[in-house]
Amino acid sequence: MKTTVKITSDHAGYDAKINLAKRLENEGYNVELFGSKTNNNSDSYADAAIELVNEIHKDGNPDENKNVKYVAFCGSGIGIEMTLNKFKGIRAARVTNENESHLAKLHNNANVLCMGGRLLEGNEVEKIFHSWENTEFEGGRHLERIKKLSSIGEN
Repeated sequence: MKTTVKITSDHAGYDAKINLAKRLENEGYNVELFGSKTNNNSDSYADAAIELVNEIHKDGNPDENKNVKYVAFCGSGIGIEMTLNKFKGIRAARVTNENESHLAKLHNNANVLCMGGRLLEGNEVEKIFHSWENTEFEGGRHLERIKKLSSIGEN
C-alpha cells in the first residue's frame, strides 16, 4: 500500500509545501494538500493547522496508521507547531535539519513534522522528511513520556 502524505501550510509555507509535494509524488507517494492555496495571501497558520487536525481525527490514531504521514509548514514552522500541539494526541515537532527530525521520531515519536518554509531549501526539506519518515520510535524509557504527552491537550 502506498504511503499518503498530507501536507498543510499557511501562505508563508506554501512554496515549500508545493515543492515537497512534487518531489514526493515523483517518488510514488500519494499526496494530499491542505491549507493555503497560494503564497500571496495572509492565511493563518492556525487555520492551516486546524484543517490538518481535522484530517488527522478523520484518519484515526496517527500512531497506529502507518500509511499516512502528516507535514505542516508556516514561515518559521513555530506558529503551526504551537497550534498543532494544542490538540490531544498530536506531537508536532518543528525541525530544521535531518538530525532533529530523526530524534523527533526516535525519542518523541513525533506524529506531525513541522518545518519553516522560509528557512529551508527544497532539497533540505525532502531529506528532513525522509529522515523522519524512516526513523522508528525507540520506545523504552521514552514510552512513559509519550503516554503522559498523549494524555493532555484539547479536543
